[in-house]
Amino acid sequence: MHYQLNPNDNILTVVLPVKFRRKRGRKMIMASDTDAPLLSEQDLAPPKPDETFVSALVKAFRWQEMIDQGAYDSPKELARKQGIEVTHVYRIMRLTMLAPDIVDAVLHGRQPRDFMLQAVVRGFPISWKEQRVRYGFSEPHGV
Repeated sequence: MHYQLNPNDNILTVVLPVKFRRKRGRKMIMASDTDAPLLSEQDLAPPKPDETFVSALVKAFRWQEMIDQGAYDSPKELARKQGIEVTHVYRIMRLTMLAPDIVDAVLHGRQPRDFMLQAVVRGFPISWKEQRVRYGFSEPHGV
């Protein structure tokens, strides 16, 4: 790899020698000096939702709906009658406060790789804008 800065127009040119190869029926871009793919199989795989995260979201919204419809008076009552730790119920129900576009991204497997349920249930900003900044989501179109 080499690069060159043209000082007259502030353009940086980067030259990266690559080869194109077929691997398992796919064209791959390989680094010419290592013969290793520039993208991993994980990078090329279609998005796959995190089933644990999706399950937690489903629970959160279902529990919130049960409380809203009067099946339970509070998360505390829900936890007691369902035989679940109340802190677990509160942590999971907090997910209902995630920005709608973030929930949609999780449901469709388009969230950043490091956006994991374990980190989110510990707490996150209430502001949807701050959530997007903290977790690496872009602003949705039209906002």
